[in-house]
Amino acid sequence: MKKYTFLPLAIAVVLFFTFLFFPNRWLKSWVTDQRVEEAKIELNPLMFQGEYLQSQMLKDKNALPIYGSSELEHFDPFHPYNYTKAAKTPYSTFMVGRGGSQSITHFLNFAEQEKNLKGKKIIFIISPQWFTAQGMDDFHFSPNYSMLHAYDLAFNHEMNPKLKEIAMRRLLQFDTVKRDHLLVSMYKYELAKDKKPIFGRITMALGYMNRALLEKKDLYYSLINEQNKKLHANPSLIRNQTFEQQIQNADAFGEKRITNNNLNVNDRYYNRNIAPKYKQLKNFRKDVDYSKSPEYEDFNLVIDVLKDAGAKPLFISIPMNGKWYDYAGYPKEKRQAYYQKIRTIIKDANYPLIDYSSHEYDPHFITDTIHIGWKGWVYLDHDMDRYWKAK
Repeated sequence: MKKYTFLPLAIAVVLFFTFLFFPNRWLKSWVTDQRVEEAKIELNPLMFQGEYLQSQMLKDKNALPIYGSSELEHFDPFHPYNYTKAAKTPYSTFMVGRGGSQSITHFLNFAEQEKNLKGKKIIFIISPQWFTAQGMDDFHFSPNYSMLHAYDLAFNHEMNPKLKEIAMRRLLQFDTVKRDHLLVSMYKYELAKDKKPIFGRITMALGYMNRALLEKKDLYYSLINEQNKKLHANPSLIRNQTFEQQIQNADAFGEKRITNNNLNVNDRYYNRNIAPKYKQLKNFRKDVDYSKSPEYEDFNLVIDVLKDAGAKPLFISIPMNGKWYDYAGYPKEKRQAYYQKIRTIIKDANYPLIDYSSHEYDPHFITDTIHIGWKGWVYLDHDMDRYWKAK
């Protein structure tokens, strides 16, 4: 006869409740300054989708966060993080964003950190390829979605009520959110004109408990150290070099990496993604129009939440690779319409904008078809310096 023991189950239950009820303040005390410093370059979705590590970084008065998407993952000697280390700037940077991070993702993040953004200088990089005809879809939204941020939005009673309402209605359009029936019930209760008090109290109480679990999970994740990134730093190309010398260094760096095409695309990307289907890619973007996209509504949410928080953003408008987009059939006049629309939105918001659209054909400003790098980073580095020094 087999003997069954409940010991493993009992141990599992004890461990579960130990982790569940372990005091948050003890967990926070284990997150060291070194751990916070490591998180600045990890580009780890666990950090993006959490709260604690970002809040610690934002509380540093000498921190200048940079929000963007996949370009932040492209480390080279001129990358902003490497630049600040080599130039020994009075501020430090940390990166928030990865591929698929677009306006609605950043909105949720800013909403989560509103209390830490008041008076805070930040850099926000705008990528043209966000503004597609369909806008953000579930395929790109889901991997970057933070359940913790979404639950906290429901409990955010300091945000402008109209902004909160628009944001919740927008989030309810995503299947990822729709699958969370408790969150949907919370949002619908918050949005309802005729509220049912008993239903609402039960729903929000359950949501509060779930949010507490998500906060606990975030603290445990904050203790996890990712493997070090390959930063590809080379301080000699930065330190004790003038802006003009750094530009020359970036051009020399780029010339070694673009040798086999006239599209201003690095050899590795060209060989892997363009050369095998070069002829088929001719004019394949002829019907693209980045000046017309649902993404603009999400982008306005970003602007509105930054105003609500009292942040001090500097927006960076990334250019398209002129030679590549000419070949792909997206004409210059249509690209200019996109740039002008971005300029108008930022001007109307009364925020500063650095517009790099004049660098479309500047060799080594864009490293492939879409990502800023090398010479582009040098320009951004020095604009970042000026913005930090400005009152």
